[in-house]
Amino acid sequence: MRLSTSTNLVSFLPDGRKTEMQLLIPLYAQGGFTCLDLNFCEMMNPSSILRTDRYEERVGQLLALKRQYGLTYNQSHAPYLRDRFRMRPEEGEKEDAMVFRAIRISAELGIPQIVIHPAPAEEDIVEKNLAYLAPFIDMADKCGIHIALENLDAKNEIREADQMLGLVNRLSSPSVGVCLDFGHAHMNGLDLVEEIHTYGQALIATHVADNHGTQDEHLLPWYGTIGWRECMKALKDIGYQGDLTLECMKQNQYLPEELRMMAIRQAKEIGSFLLAS
Repeated sequence: MRLSTSTNLVSFLPDGRKTEMQLLIPLYAQGGFTCLDLNFCEMMNPSSILRTDRYEERVGQLLALKRQYGLTYNQSHAPYLRDRFRMRPEEGEKEDAMVFRAIRISAELGIPQIVIHPAPAEEDIVEKNLAYLAPFIDMADKCGIHIALENLDAKNEIREADQMLGLVNRLSSPSVGVCLDFGHAHMNGLDLVEEIHTYGQALIATHVADNHGTQDEHLLPWYGTIGWRECMKALKDIGYQGDLTLECMKQNQYLPEELRMMAIRQAKEIGSFLLAS
């Protein structure tokens, strides 16, 4: 296992704005991170260059930063929608185009896997996601990258390992696995050790974040109530071969900008301790 962080680690600002990843990647490198998860949820910002015809400019910047700092981009995160199945077809196609673009960009940057959210649904959630995800899987297969489907948190979303594996097995693609979001599972009262053992070899990615069991706080490990030592043992028990990727953007949202490097170094130290646990 390697330690990585999402590029959103210190991106959230007190007023709700977010700093774009190309401005933060040098800071993460200086703070000791060598692996990064590129968070393409930036595309959800209507003003993002990644939504425009000029998106290749940003791809070029990200590739240059990767080379300059000797970084590994270990995974990426696709933009997502919480009301995909309620949209008019033309609206849905427009939003799906962002996911397709995230897959293409990931391939251009040599990223081996992309995390995608299954879409929420009030009924027939597995059946609807079989159709929804199929085009993304087809493109990912053609691009030579894997898709990691993330367990989510709302009642109308896929939350538990049994249901997620039902979807993954029905998709029947060697390119599809699971991204375990520890925080989502914990806030839903799930036994994380049991979930890890149930996922087994289907588990190919993680989102590491803590909380106190009631909301998705996105805290660093040991700032909430997850039993991290037990989780690490479970990952080792199943022979997990993926990375530990921090997704802890709420931890530092209200820190002064002058303390960003301190926050990055703290995340690196805590993550390294977790990795060795």
